[in-house]
Amino acid sequence: MKQRIISGVIGAALLAIVLVLHKTIVFPLAFAAIVGVILFELIRAVGGLQFKLATGAVMTYGILAIILDSLLQDGMSGAIGFIIGDLYMILMPVCLCILFWDYMRHPKTFTIEQGAFMTASMILVTYSFSFIIAMNHDQDHSLFYVILSLCGAWIADTGAYFSGVALGKTKLCPEISPKKTVEGFVGGLISNMILFILIFLFYAKANGLYFGLYEALKSGLLGLVCAGVSVLGDLTASVIKRQKGIKDYGNIMPGHGGLMDRFDSVVFVIPAFYWCMQIFPIL
Repeated sequence: MKQRIISGVIGAALLAIVLVLHKTIVFPLAFAAIVGVILFELIRAVGGLQFKLATGAVMTYGILAIILDSLLQDGMSGAIGFIIGDLYMILMPVCLCILFWDYMRHPKTFTIEQGAFMTASMILVTYSFSFIIAMNHDQDHSLFYVILSLCGAWIADTGAYFSGVALGKTKLCPEISPKKTVEGFVGGLISNMILFILIFLFYAKANGLYFGLYEALKSGLLGLVCAGVSVLGDLTASVIKRQKGIKDYGNIMPGHGGLMDRFDSVVFVIPAFYWCMQIFPIL
């Protein structure tokens, strides 16, 4: 427990530093590194690290796509902007070609399941964190959106945990996650809904923004969506671990596991949060 608390505090402190420096190059570099580590852990989980070209291509895409995306949204102009834009456009097809080339080089050992999983992970994880970059470039509420999209999953997990401990009796998915209960799931939904309403209310009042009944309903609905998607991400990651017979994706955070163990729900919540805010803006 002591080790878990220490690594958690260190991780939270590092994330806080990145968020404080969210308008500097530190921000995209940090999230590019997070994407790279998550992809490495996912590839290792399916035994794909032996295929070095494919592994390199997947991780290269994840890291460079985040950095190039940030540079483009910074408004790079002139010849440099065109070069960055062209690199961003060709990055995915080039990396996919390298992955498929490595697949063909190992017809007896590189399975179609491994190739498909690595391709899907490359696209999904990078796609998800690209919205962190997009939200960080919002002119009005960048840091607020970034923090809430990250915390949307963690708040729901906390609410579900305490609800489950206090009231949990009915198993939610015993074959996937024996500790999760229906009562905990419902508690996570309700706590996320209430906290999202309060967070948006306080933020709006602190910044002199209008926040009425309609905005409260939308923020509550956003909390429900994030909580539901959070559980989907958590259970999906748990299924992979059970099928591959591993306890954690890594040990980069002693007591917590790997970054994928901490960000499994977040990978699903970030795009859900972003698109909800685009379709039904609250502020």
